[in-house]
Amino acid sequence: MRTSSLLVVCVVFAISGLVDAQEQTATQAGKNMRIQKLVRDVLGKTVTINFKEAGPRKGKLARANGTEFVLERDGAEEKYPTSDIRSITIGPGIPEGLLVTLSSVLLAGFGLGAATLSFEEISSGVQTAVAVVFGLFGGWVGYESFFQPTEIELP
Repeated sequence: MRTSSLLVVCVVFAISGLVDAQEQTATQAGKNMRIQKLVRDVLGKTVTINFKEAGPRKGKLARANGTEFVLERDGAEEKYPTSDIRSITIGPGIPEGLLVTLSSVLLAGFGLGAATLSFEEISSGVQTAVAVVFGLFGGWVGYESFFQPTEIELP
């Protein structure tokens, strides 16, 4: 009787250990897939890696997988384990700059149209001033909205 109870307890512990190991493997596989999806669009771009306990490192992201990130800095590759990384910061690029320019141009056109339709016989100097003021405001709004670094927290 005692032997069978001991045998049952051993089997239960073995099964629970096997289930726990499978859960950890599935968790690690899920983390690897999330990291690969996160960095798929960032490969080859300049990023800043923010560590949990150390200062940030900036460089071109060469490769990434579930265990490490590889940055290219000054022609040399440096590897950083994912367990030490808190987040990745991506700076704004050309598409974001185009959005800032577009918002500036659109608001300048809106201001010019509003001034032209609101007042009869408005001088070209006033029209230019209104367009410049609205364009600067549109550039500021676009900069605050689109031209900011993006920080991605790692799972």
